[in-house]
Amino acid sequence: MYAPDALAGIAPPNLYVLTGPRRVGKSVAMRRKIQELLESGEDPRSIVYCSCDGFRPQDLRRLFKAGRALMPAAHDRPMWWFIDEVTAVGEDWGTVVKGLRDDTALRGDCVVLTGSSATGLRQAVDALAGRRGPDAARSDRLLLPMGFRSFCAHTGVDTPTVEGSLAVADLTSPRARDLYGELGFWTESLVDAWENYLRIGGFPQAVADFVRSGDVGAGFVQDLWDVVRGDAIRAAALPDPTVLALLERLGLNLASPVNASDVARDVGLADNHAANNRIADLVSNFLAWRCPRAAGERPNERAQRKVYFTDPLLARLAGAVDGARAEPSVSKLSEQQVGVALGRAIDTAAPGSFVRGGRLMHMRTATKAEIDFVGPDLDGCVEGKYVDAGWRGEARTARANFGRGVLATRRALDLDGAIWAVPAPILAWLLDPVA
Repeated sequence: MYAPDALAGIAPPNLYVLTGPRRVGKSVAMRRKIQELLESGEDPRSIVYCSCDGFRPQDLRRLFKAGRALMPAAHDRPMWWFIDEVTAVGEDWGTVVKGLRDDTALRGDCVVLTGSSATGLRQAVDALAGRRGPDAARSDRLLLPMGFRSFCAHTGVDTPTVEGSLAVADLTSPRARDLYGELGFWTESLVDAWENYLRIGGFPQAVADFVRSGDVGAGFVQDLWDVVRGDAIRAAALPDPTVLALLERLGLNLASPVNASDVARDVGLADNHAANNRIADLVSNFLAWRCPRAAGERPNERAQRKVYFTDPLLARLAGAVDGARAEPSVSKLSEQQVGVALGRAIDTAAPGSFVRGGRLMHMRTATKAEIDFVGPDLDGCVEGKYVDAGWRGEARTARANFGRGVLATRRALDLDGAIWAVPAPILAWLLDPVA
């Protein structure tokens, strides 16, 4: 059973924010943590779980008051609050929690808040500055669809026995060389699993469907489509064909910077502002992420950004919903998922960085060549080149601009020279330590 420990180590008197897209398992993670607390002997009356869908700010206040009233006056231990989808309350939820952390016993409790809207979280979380508790550095938690190593473990792949994982700062280290070489023995089985992963994705229900029937069920495809049009793009009230056209267009554009005016023209939106707003909706709901162009070690905010989805099934969703729609190539999906693996690994070391963005970028060289992934956290650069041969031209570009780096290939494994060719599934497997 897939059981990511997104809430490992939580404790009073801290406040934690767990973010991620809908249907990824945030509520399940809360319930598993509650079960763990009960099994450890925690008083059931000290644990409160509530979903905030349909709540108003005053309902949130009443919840905390009613939950506290469950405890006897003599109880002097902290309480545990699991507040699900708090962003559904609206922008005032942060003010409510801030006041309670300031003025009530909530300041000594453990509070876990989940949300599926980065926009709804950003402003409110800013209001909680100084009220996160002593564990503030680890208070931002991210739960995305399962990574590749977890996918292998839960789909019966002959999982490598190699121990360890890699941080993004160690991709060309001597230890990385050893791990790449050891994993080379499993290249064929990992490539097969990777190409299944690029079709199925990592949403727990999609993976369960695949294990049971070999494909994602129509029911979950519909669920994910409802998340996109019902949550992410609901305010724009776009007709279904326009939303599908937008998803299709972004999927086909995965490996290139996005020209919002072209997107608007191609899918029938009013202008570049409308296109940028709909992309922002997807990003805000953790369905997509932006990869800006680098200007040194910082993003160039004026340059066009690449847009990737957070899961392969999202990138393929237009075609999964409407079979007449085109889907992105395997090579583009591979580039996307290498980027997701890098972004998740960076977020592990710097919690909150995936939501804030800007630490994983692409680069335009002086000769107008593109390098897919660069950034201050990376050891060199990472270039997606999902081929078995013909990758040495990209290696020369990477070497000329960075001196060292990794090309994420299909099967090619070459650890000679400054730029290493490493199969994308091996790289992604080592970047994902959770199984």
